[in-house]
Amino acid sequence: MLKLCRPHQAFNCNLLPLILVAWALGGCAGQPATPPVAPLTSEACTTAWQDVERQLQQAGIQDAQGAQIPNRPYLRVNRTLADFNLADLTPAERHDWLHHALTNGERALHVRLARLEKRHMFDPGWLIHCARQQVAVLATDSRQWADLVSNVKVPDAYLDWRRTLGAYPLIRPVLAYQVRRLQASQLRMFGVQTDNPGVRQFSPKPPEPDPAVVTSILIHERSRDRLGLPVFSQDGTEKLLATHAPHLVMATEKSYDRPGTPRWKDGRWVIGPPARAYTLVTQVRWQNQWLPQLVYVFWFDERPKPHPLDIYGGRLDGLIWRVTLDENGQVLMYDSVHPCGCYHQWYPLSDRLRLNPDAVGDEIMTVLPLKAPDNQQAMSRPIVHLASGTHYVANVSFSATPNPITEATSYELIHYDRLRALPDSTGLHRSLFLPNGLVAGTERLERFLLWGTGVLSPGAMRQWGHHATAFIGKRHFDDPDLLNRYFEPVQVSEQIPGARQSN
Repeated sequence: MLKLCRPHQAFNCNLLPLILVAWALGGCAGQPATPPVAPLTSEACTTAWQDVERQLQQAGIQDAQGAQIPNRPYLRVNRTLADFNLADLTPAERHDWLHHALTNGERALHVRLARLEKRHMFDPGWLIHCARQQVAVLATDSRQWADLVSNVKVPDAYLDWRRTLGAYPLIRPVLAYQVRRLQASQLRMFGVQTDNPGVRQFSPKPPEPDPAVVTSILIHERSRDRLGLPVFSQDGTEKLLATHAPHLVMATEKSYDRPGTPRWKDGRWVIGPPARAYTLVTQVRWQNQWLPQLVYVFWFDERPKPHPLDIYGGRLDGLIWRVTLDENGQVLMYDSVHPCGCYHQWYPLSDRLRLNPDAVGDEIMTVLPLKAPDNQQAMSRPIVHLASGTHYVANVSFSATPNPITEATSYELIHYDRLRALPDSTGLHRSLFLPNGLVAGTERLERFLLWGTGVLSPGAMRQWGHHATAFIGKRHFDDPDLLNRYFEPVQVSEQIPGARQSN
């Protein structure tokens, strides 16, 4: 049984009566309690959060999405927040930065408490109230802010000690050769199925918003916080995600080619109906401004092995499809990756972006420029053709209306946080992800061959923020500077190069 305090935690036990009073004022367990009349000190609030964190860890409940800030457990940062020059932020900008970090912390708290068997022992409303008090002070206290700045860090998804022991400089040329071979085969395959309607199409549930109307709404309500990050209302966010959700065209009716919902069954994760896409809205820098990115994550039950020694096959597979919008809500770029961080492919619109070869160096990029259709409705909702079994993106096409020959199945749009607390058959909840960000049981044989790359379990499915996408150098799918680093705008008088791969 979980305990709120232990003999060696005298301060925590002294704090307990105050917490119990707050719970009592809340009326009943599990509902936000009326906060104490007197503001809590920073030390008291931090101690309360640390005690909850300790109890959750003892129960084996952790979550790897976002990095916690030492001594401030209610704040979590991602690569976007860590990308700011924090020392130069004004108090107003600090306030907005802290708001985002606290929102991440609140979400992490809720999904973990949902997995706690005796979650009624804690009152998230009281904990969040005290955290908001501390954040309000932190934004204007230069001493505390300087301490926070020194502790903000998001670790990369690479283990450098493995690269040292694995003689990474020696194996790098071999890795480059193998990656180029794999990419060459994908490039040959891309576009081959242009005229293949497939056998089943998965489309977002109707009604489908009119892209022109949605764009008008978003431009009208569009605002940015004091950091320059785009901010949308909840209704605007939902319409934005619904408008740009892709059609998926599958080549077969096999069970492993049907996107679905993760469930814990017989000691392992399985994917079954209903069809769902798990969504996020993130940000990326482009030419001194922040642009919104819409993320759609699809899960499949497996990548079948053609033979027992196949190094890529195994339990669970998926596709992450991402849409980057410009400042006017128009599509600027598509890109995709598998939940293992593998097979990152870029699909820039050929009349808008091109790869900057000077910025790439010896990194290996797969870039497949797309010609934008004349019909804006088709542009907003592309048709993504997936190969059977491997779920490689075989083609991206556009049509204002889906192919009537292909049988259609609707899929739901669900917030990505649902994956962090999924109901199981016992009435409890569990996360799809392990404390290290991986998905249990999805390891691949390739992890032995690629151990020296520094990537943790190459080929295994993983949580948002843990997608290392390169074996040559280091690259992360959620890096907010990817566009600025690798692409440049196409001038009106220029033509996009015909080559689809650049080194």
